[in-house]
Amino acid sequence: MTGRSILIVDDDELLCDMIAALLELEGHAVAVAHDGDAGLALCRRRRFDCILLDLVMPRMDGLLFMRTIAAELPDHPPIVVMSASVTADIIAEGRDYGVRSMIRKPVDAARLLGAVAAAFAPSSP
Repeated sequence: MTGRSILIVDDDELLCDMIAALLELEGHAVAVAHDGDAGLALCRRRRFDCILLDLVMPRMDGLLFMRTIAAELPDHPPIVVMSASVTADIIAEGRDYGVRSMIRKPVDAARLLGAVAAAFAPSSP
């Protein structure tokens, strides 16, 4: 499993750098956006295989990002949410918007790689 294109949407620049380095070591191409607006702009310009998304960000938070991308790009890639703010309501809402999994911050490298791999697997109907 190499060569996938992954977008990280998170306002924590250091975390983005660390996750990008990890994913690049696995052979993936990585782009980074530090808020939902910038992430949507990238998704409008190019296709990604997976989106790693924080929930709490300036300008446009992760929930609004999920709602907007689902409305604008219905065939958007699978989303993996990375956040300390995961609740049962967010999990339920996320399923409606293409969220494949949610992992809590601080992010564990093995769990992150597992979630990304699972996002590439065909979704069940």
